[in-house]
Amino acid sequence: MNSLTLKTTRADTPLDSRRALGAYLAETRYELMRGLRNPAFALPMTLIPGALYLLFAVVIAGEAVDKDPTLGAFLFGGFAVMAVTMPALFGIATSLALERDMGLMRLKRAQPAPAGSWLVAKIASGFVFTLLAFLPMLAIAVLTGKLPLAPPQIVAMSAALLAGSIPFAALGLMVGTLVNGSAAPGYANLIYLPGCYLSGMFFPLPKSMFWQVPIWPQFHLNQLAMHAAGVTKYQFEPVAIAAATLAGFTVMFSAVAIWRLARKG
Repeated sequence: MNSLTLKTTRADTPLDSRRALGAYLAETRYELMRGLRNPAFALPMTLIPGALYLLFAVVIAGEAVDKDPTLGAFLFGGFAVMAVTMPALFGIATSLALERDMGLMRLKRAQPAPAGSWLVAKIASGFVFTLLAFLPMLAIAVLTGKLPLAPPQIVAMSAALLAGSIPFAALGLMVGTLVNGSAAPGYANLIYLPGCYLSGMFFPLPKSMFWQVPIWPQFHLNQLAMHAAGVTKYQFEPVAIAAATLAGFTVMFSAVAIWRLARKG
């Protein structure tokens, strides 16, 4: 009898750790390449926040920041929230909705790849674009002297802001599973833009509007950043509440996305 035996590989056989890691890295690389090859997506997401910060916080409000250093931290926090949340929300929502329209989600389920590789790739890609949007703004703030914080405060504030992109990635997943590709940017804007202004992260709100700020994730992320930076003047809620609320938003958005994908894919 022939001693050679043929080994068949079943599609549902778990991959070893090395091959699984390779699958995750390959999916992430392709997701990044797709984003970088689409300037209509990559350029606005990475350039607009820094350009707006340079215009409003450095050029227009530069003298006011010199007189009140805490204002510099407040303005940086507001525009930094925009920088770390836009790529996570809009990039994931639009790409996922388009993939669903083309039936790619069903195709990916049939491929011999880890089930969550596409999800990890989207989140990782969104985080890379978040860094591309945030780091130039941070460089502008430090080089122009409009962020009057000590290095440990800057590091802590940056870590809080980058971690705060996670709830917006979950929000992007939810939007991408609920609407089609052509409507995803519009619905994302409909959710995102009111929160930028009504959360008070760009300018103080009158007391009559304080009741509605907790419903916006941007407010809680801004508060997390203010606590990390030690800017007590603009702290309006305890850091534990800000962190817990962001975690709650993440769970809620993710649950809706998982439920929708389980129903329709």
